[in-house]
Amino acid sequence: MSGGIHPAYLMEVPVMGRAVVLCASPIDLAADAFRELSANSAVLVLDVSELAPELSSGPLRLDELQTLLLAGTSQTARDAIWAEVVRRARRDEAWKLAAVGMALPAIRNVAGSLARGFDGDVEELDAEILAGFLSHLAVVDVHAPGIVTKLRWAAFRAGHAVVVAHRRAAANEEEISETASLARPSGHPDLVLTRAVDAGAISEADADLISATRLGGVAMENYAAQLGASYNAVKIRRQRAEARLVAFITGARRPSVDAARVRTIRPAHGAALGRTTELPVAA
Repeated sequence: MSGGIHPAYLMEVPVMGRAVVLCASPIDLAADAFRELSANSAVLVLDVSELAPELSSGPLRLDELQTLLLAGTSQTARDAIWAEVVRRARRDEAWKLAAVGMALPAIRNVAGSLARGFDGDVEELDAEILAGFLSHLAVVDVHAPGIVTKLRWAAFRAGHAVVVAHRRAAANEEEISETASLARPSGHPDLVLTRAVDAGAISEADADLISATRLGGVAMENYAAQLGASYNAVKIRRQRAEARLVAFITGARRPSVDAARVRTIRPAHGAALGRTTELPVAA
């Protein structure tokens, strides 16, 4: 689990006359925003009669549109509706939120299936699921059938990657911890990092990452935000750097920082990266 929770996921609720701060799932926040958008927006309506002959006439509100999509309409009608919603979502942030809201039943199903047996940060998992959905919303082919199914699988793949990364990280950190405890390096930890940099075992950037997040008390998500990178990219970078550091301390044979194939930390682009992805606020 990471070292902190993004403020957007915190909310105050009254309990016996006292304000108690609880951690809100990003998916629950999306549901709340969708309800508010549906209730307060008079312009986000869609006349479905122009999209498929079988659909009734008249403009529908967002909640009515969601009900229609869940009511068992034909695949052709669903694809026609989703194609128009996706087109609007690519032009308008409010419709992007509308797309998330209408897909919430599928998104919740994905989140529930991936959360079973997952002992990591559930808020991070939910955020990545939403980010995967939003990322694919920008590229899904609106002319091909099964639009919402493809969006659902994109959300699943993003969440599944978090689950796999967490399991690998847990195994790697346990191995690193056991090895490090046997190594018993001497000297101040920062001096050990300096010697590792001088020896070419890790880079200066790796040393700064380890020092800040392991010794300096900086939360991984905050460090990632400072770099403009995704949380998972920074976490994997630290795991690999620590593996090389342990190898340097113990004398085991490991590739140097120059020879190792290390994932580059790149700035996060769009809503698909980073656990701190936020949905557009309802107008």
